[in-house]
Amino acid sequence: MIFQAHKGVSTENPENTMPAFMSAVRQGYKIIELDVSVTKDLKFVLLHDTTINRTARYKSGDIIPHEIKIGDITYADALEYDFGIWFSQKFKGTKIPLLKDALELARQSGIKLKIDNKYQKFTIEQKNLLFESLADYSDTACLTCSDIESIKEAHRVLPDMHFHYDGAVTQEILEELSGFLPKDRLTVWLPLKSNATSWVKLDFADEALSSLVKQYTRLGLWILSTDEQLRTAKALGADIIETNGQLKPVLNEGLIADMHTHSESSHDSVCKIEDMLKKEIENGTELFAVTDHFDTASFKDYDVFSPIEKAYKTVRALEKKYGNKLLAGIEISEGFWYPDIYKKARALVDYDVLIGSVHLVRYKNLDYAYSKIDFSKLSKDMILKYLDAYFDDMITMIDTVDFDILAHLTCPLRYINRKYNIGIDILHFKNKIECILHRIIQKGIALEVNTSSFDLLNDFIPPIDILKKYFDMGGYLITLGSDAHVSENASKHFNEALATLRAVGFKNIFYYKKRNLYQITI
Repeated sequence: MIFQAHKGVSTENPENTMPAFMSAVRQGYKIIELDVSVTKDLKFVLLHDTTINRTARYKSGDIIPHEIKIGDITYADALEYDFGIWFSQKFKGTKIPLLKDALELARQSGIKLKIDNKYQKFTIEQKNLLFESLADYSDTACLTCSDIESIKEAHRVLPDMHFHYDGAVTQEILEELSGFLPKDRLTVWLPLKSNATSWVKLDFADEALSSLVKQYTRLGLWILSTDEQLRTAKALGADIIETNGQLKPVLNEGLIADMHTHSESSHDSVCKIEDMLKKEIENGTELFAVTDHFDTASFKDYDVFSPIEKAYKTVRALEKKYGNKLLAGIEISEGFWYPDIYKKARALVDYDVLIGSVHLVRYKNLDYAYSKIDFSKLSKDMILKYLDAYFDDMITMIDTVDFDILAHLTCPLRYINRKYNIGIDILHFKNKIECILHRIIQKGIALEVNTSSFDLLNDFIPPIDILKKYFDMGGYLITLGSDAHVSENASKHFNEALATLRAVGFKNIFYYKKRNLYQITI
């Protein structure tokens, strides 16, 4: 069964952009569905809406207050807007792509592009120009049509092209389509009933309709986001399924990656990177990231930059001896406190992964590491207010800082409840935690399962109940982090974490390289 990425991998990247398409290539999708629009000067760009307002911002990040139709501006005008920052800070500076950019990527990578049927609303001149631009890409591009006449119109000009049909399906229509299109150049799509297709007026896929389509040609089902829907698609005999990115092709099956470790370049570790590496290899971990602390607020107290550069150089040197088992990263805490210092740290080296965390909270006179706070001396009401401020800071970080993985979501409770035995109920912060989970899902930020607490709590950070909530909310981006500061803790309790994740329903964990996301089938 072939996996098709809707608007690229649009759950992890801004839709209809080159990052979304390149992500689809890296993650093993075989087809990318995209939307073509046309500018005032007849340039074919990739955009779903008739206006740019939903997915474009001023370069400052500000919302564009007045409606701008893509057909009313030139391509040069469109390049003046940012088409990534609306999704997250990570994609700031992303430009609207030309169709040709995507066609060349597809040709070079060997995947197919499926152009949505919105082009049917083009003028005759625009259609003819589109067909002309696709003439050299019949082996790469496919056109989607919602009616037979549109297919015939395009087929006369592009006789060797593969066509996709997503209109009403009857036996008469299937017979007519198969009369002039061979089976290997036709795919018929049916909507699978779900929240994503609730607006559709066509008949939904069922056993009878799917079987009818299969008698004539290949069957595609759209839009799927859950394993239950995937099982339904398999039962119906789907040849292709379309997903926004929640469902992944099988890739890197059984690989283990530890995305959070510390070395002597962290203020609280003396571990040599090579010692950590040897232990990771001994434990069967194929990839591990060195993510030393960069506590933004500490720049006034000591040199916070040189240790990160040192760790990076060590990682790159060890690659020559051990191969590509190491990843160079950083754990940036309180990145929003001093934006200029954060930006300098962000640009310091070529990172594989950025971890975002909160270690300090600006609350009253307790603006130092919570690991150093004696919570037994605070009232319960004050502790609750402190934690409230902690989660608020995390929300601010998610909204304003560029990073890949959210680290140890409920870490302060490790000290409050375990070390001081105070017994704060995590349910007290249910709404804020759900807000955090919603935001990272929306922005394509991964949630870390931190195993450093398992010996103390017989649970992870965040605990299993929060992992279940994240899964139920549609979250699927999970990384494993041992948070090891000594080699003995490298990838410790990963077997328990993987068993828990499988039991909850997760199918993949993930790792980052060059800040690009890759899945590991578990």
